[in-house]
Amino acid sequence: MNRRSYVAALGTAATAGLAGCSGSDYDAVAADAGDARDWPMPGHDAANTRYIPEGTAPRSGVETVWRTEVLMPTGPPSVAEDTVFLPVGNDVLAVDAASGEIRWRADPDENAAVYWSAPTVLDGVAYLVGDDALRALAVDDGTEQWRYEFDDPTGYLAPTPGFGGDELFVAAGETVYRFDTDTGDLEWERDVFGQVRQTLAYRPGMVFAVTEGGDVYALADGDGGGYWRTALPDMVQCPPTFADGRLYVGCFDGNLYALNERGAIEWSTDIGGFAKGGIGAAHDTVYADGGRSLHALDAETGNKQWAVSLGTTGDHPPVIVDDTVYTGGAKLRALKLGGGLGVGGTRIEPARFTADLGEYVGQLVAADGSLYAAVEVKRDPNGGTDSDNRKTELQRLDAQSSG
Repeated sequence: MNRRSYVAALGTAATAGLAGCSGSDYDAVAADAGDARDWPMPGHDAANTRYIPEGTAPRSGVETVWRTEVLMPTGPPSVAEDTVFLPVGNDVLAVDAASGEIRWRADPDENAAVYWSAPTVLDGVAYLVGDDALRALAVDDGTEQWRYEFDDPTGYLAPTPGFGGDELFVAAGETVYRFDTDTGDLEWERDVFGQVRQTLAYRPGMVFAVTEGGDVYALADGDGGGYWRTALPDMVQCPPTFADGRLYVGCFDGNLYALNERGAIEWSTDIGGFAKGGIGAAHDTVYADGGRSLHALDAETGNKQWAVSLGTTGDHPPVIVDDTVYTGGAKLRALKLGGGLGVGGTRIEPARFTADLGEYVGQLVAADGSLYAAVEVKRDPNGGTDSDNRKTELQRLDAQSSG
């Protein structure tokens, strides 16, 4: 993703009209999601909408283009500049998107404790937090361009770019930082009360941070000054999502909260979990995984629209491409915006397709017409169900051919 497209991603509302797009309905969240058709950061964009307004992805079925065996992923992937980035414990893999071959590793000696997120990619540089440092790595070969060492050893979040991509915001420990993208120079830092363990969210003028203890902060992007602080009633292990004037946060009390731009809570809705993997927003709807089910809520009121069981527990944050919602779990599911077949608010089958890819479909992303998913499969299809007979594959999934 280059800076010109990133400026457009922050400042221009995307409109429909491409092949596979939904038509003439205007989607206000598209302005926050931007026009990137790849997935250059863990939440897709700086606002963490998990939404590709003008993208395409498989709509009637998938076929596996390649599969690469990897260690169990420890965080969400990102995809940009023909490269898939995947955190796998003590390392981050850079995988060729066309072939599935591992091109380079961010930490081949596995010196870092754990990488919890893939990098954010801008202009041929992958900005990665791990090994107690923010690092700028060349996308083509992983060469380190610059590094900033944190004093606090708990920095492991993907950086969030600001307007124009000239600055990066990242949290480490109880501090939020702003860096110059090109040089790595520290421009300001702001202490908050509590550990920030989730990726920040950004909209022009404001940076949003949530602490593990449940405090939500809005900081000025220019100098780090505080606009407001709102306390939620329990812990938070969910990245905030900003969309169309509201900030959405999942809380350990089982509720999804919507805050306005002044920090006031507009509504909260019980989803039976805490949306740990992330929250998606599109088409006046908020999508959140409660642990066993994907929930769709009205963005303005919080009213439940529908829910679909995912068949297993885990982190299954939604991926939204145009008018289709994708999620993992026991299967890969592709749903229409209305959910699928069912009665009332309960959906039992998606209206587009399901795909049995293996024993478990973990976090997935979409980019340039493809889906990329971490899938747990059996080593021996005829073997038992114990962990020794399982492995994890990173799979590229394209639209099923008509033949």
